[in-house]
Amino acid sequence: MQALDIVISIVFLILSYIIGSIPFGVILGKWICKKDIREYGSKNIGTTNAIRVLGKKVGYLVFFCDVLKGALIMMIVKLLEQTKIWVNPKEFDIFFYGAAAILGHSFSIFLNFKGGKAVATSLGVVLFLTPIPAIACLIIFTIVFLTTKYVSLASTGATITVILTTWLLFAFGVKEVTSFGLYFIASPSLILSVLYTILALLILVKHFKNYRRLLNGTENSFKKKKA
Repeated sequence: MQALDIVISIVFLILSYIIGSIPFGVILGKWICKKDIREYGSKNIGTTNAIRVLGKKVGYLVFFCDVLKGALIMMIVKLLEQTKIWVNPKEFDIFFYGAAAILGHSFSIFLNFKGGKAVATSLGVVLFLTPIPAIACLIIFTIVFLTTKYVSLASTGATITVILTTWLLFAFGVKEVTSFGLYFIASPSLILSVLYTILALLILVKHFKNYRRLLNGTENSFKKKKA
């Protein structure tokens, strides 16, 4: 691996971290709704609190931006590879660029290294790299949320689903992708499967406070309050 490739890879890692650090919940809240999302609700900068505090339209926009920032640099790197402008070194697994964005969201340089749980940003990474686990986790998230109205439980179910489906694909997925259709059922590498597991554990740890509130019966939900 040439020294220039190392420098370019590091630049992309730093850029991905900076993009991941952009707190869209805070920015869009102040710009559109004239509210600092960190002063309302759960005070979290992510989609759930954005929907509660800023409304569905702005909340979904926050979700889209947070998903996109997880995949953006990986998309650029893949585009450069496809056009033969620059080939990402094999030593730098493309997942690392997504991981940098996730770290940026969780420990934002713009928020004194504080941030959100990075569920949406992680979804962007998983959706780009392994569509089947991403689709499966969205289905589980929807089912659990509609059943319980607790986003924390839905996020937990979705996270566990990603781990299970990734390892199933690792064991039974297609080893050699010869067409675009096979990309969806391709077997992820061992290192990617392990990194996904570490990422999932990080997300679950970030939800510990939610689990405590669930046990105490004080967790916020989207259940309609009785008049």
